[in-house]
Amino acid sequence: MKNRIASLSLLLSLGFSGLLHAAPLGAGATGQVEEADGMISIEGTNHERSFVGTGGELHIVGTNNRITVTGPLSLVSVDGAGNTVQVDSVKRVEIVGAQSHVYYKSAPTKTGRPASSVTGAGSGVSKR
Repeated sequence: MKNRIASLSLLLSLGFSGLLHAAPLGAGATGQVEEADGMISIEGTNHERSFVGTGGELHIVGTNNRITVTGPLSLVSVDGAGNTVQVDSVKRVEIVGAQSHVYYKSAPTKTGRPASSVTGAGSGVSKR
């Protein structure tokens, strides 16, 4: 029974890993990107984009996106796997999904860290 569980766990982890690394970054970006009134919305896979933040929000739904934001944001919301966001300044970060990371330089809070909610294996919020 233990061997069956270990085998199943291995197969599931390999299958999930294969999904995360199925296509190289930037190869065949799919989905849509919208930017209006300080709000940035990205849906899809393999987007590699840069934006100027004006205090609005960034919402990502998808996988393997690499996003850079110069300037401040009030919220970074990431839903999906294998996403990386670099932002100058952010107040709040929400991550749902595995292997997604938000890197920030500063946060306009008393602690100097953004308020954060992270759900997903290998995901995190870090100062750079």
